[in-house]
Amino acid sequence: MLSHPLLVEAIVDLFEPVAVFNSEKGRDAELLKRFGEPAWNNPVVRFVDAAGRDWIARRDGVWTPAGIAARMVEALRAARRSVPQYLELLAAEGRVRKLGKATFAMH
Repeated sequence: MLSHPLLVEAIVDLFEPVAVFNSEKGRDAELLKRFGEPAWNNPVVRFVDAAGRDWIARRDGVWTPAGIAARMVEALRAARRSVPQYLELLAAEGRVRKLGKATFAMH
């Protein structure tokens, strides 16, 4: 999910990524406790400022490129930062209703 080329570009250019492993002791365990995250939980992407305050509310279960892009857009807007158009377009992909099947008839 986070390997999508446009997400990688946004992560590198617009955010300061930090990985916290939920099964490790030491600093990782301290950060889990600070943010109220359970150990051994599913991956969660959070958007926080330098002081550790959430830009937007925590939400789990967001595991698609379009879903993560939508959260990035929401976080950037909450932080009053500009949003690149490519990120807006990627987020919009998740709002497009996908057809399971389409049938067309013609003469």
